[in-house]
Amino acid sequence: MNKELEDLLNIYWLRPETAIWRFIDIKSMDGFEFKSPSMDLGCGDGIFSFIRAGGRIESSFDVFRNASGMENFFQNFDVYDAFREELNIKIIDKPTYQIDVGFDHKNNLLRKAKSLDFYKELHEGDANKRLAFDDETFSSIFSNILYWLDDPEFSLMEISRILKRSGNVCLMLPDISFPEFSFYNSFYVRTKDPDWKFLEKLDRGRLSSNIKQSKSSEEWERIFRNSGLRVKKHTKHLSKPIVQIWDIGLRPLFPAIMEMVSNINKEKIPHVKEMWVKNIMEFAEPLVRIDEKMTCEGAAFHCYILEKDH
Repeated sequence: MNKELEDLLNIYWLRPETAIWRFIDIKSMDGFEFKSPSMDLGCGDGIFSFIRAGGRIESSFDVFRNASGMENFFQNFDVYDAFREELNIKIIDKPTYQIDVGFDHKNNLLRKAKSLDFYKELHEGDANKRLAFDDETFSSIFSNILYWLDDPEFSLMEISRILKRSGNVCLMLPDISFPEFSFYNSFYVRTKDPDWKFLEKLDRGRLSSNIKQSKSSEEWERIFRNSGLRVKKHTKHLSKPIVQIWDIGLRPLFPAIMEMVSNINKEKIPHVKEMWVKNIMEFAEPLVRIDEKMTCEGAAFHCYILEKDH
């Protein structure tokens, strides 16, 4: 049994499709090393990078403890943008390294990240703007938010500016094929058929307003060159079947599932969760194992490890 995948499923147990995605992201980053001074640009609650660094959290923990505003879930409300002081995280294994700076625009997520004691510093700010760091500050930068930003070319220039010469950056970026894997895009955006309008609730603004930048590898690499960055390693991941499982997953049922869990006897939740994760693992393990084979028919994402020119 893959312990890292199991840990992610415990953390995201009510949204197992997210755990599968995160695990494949981690696998795609193989070969990238956080060299100090290091930065996680768009760190969110820090869970992803914490797990990637070998950290482990007690199995009763999940990211849904702080969720709120479920009644607005289908109005594209970010239910995770909340924080409750009393929900402490019990860390079983500390990560094998720390990241010097975690950066995000949401204070509640940064407060969650702080509880991991994984980042040496946390900075709140807007990555759409000039970053408040001196030139050539960092030796390594990781970011999984570039495609959410207004102008990725400007933001990449900023990343390059604050990166030391010969420093490395790891980026997750959507391929031009990604929108085609979306049910919302394929059945509603392209056809304008009103019968498929209900898929707007499934999309929840992700492709329609947030995932704005999907490009071919040639186009991404042109932008890198213009930013003074060269490709050291490039892999593709997240096959069409994986993305389509994620696209639906348990998302439509999520508010109802949250309501059910909140009404389960708290003493019984560990047993229910253990059974749930064990059953999901039967499907998750083979899916992540064959994702690399399935990408030959198309992959949704690129993982780039880049180096700044000397």
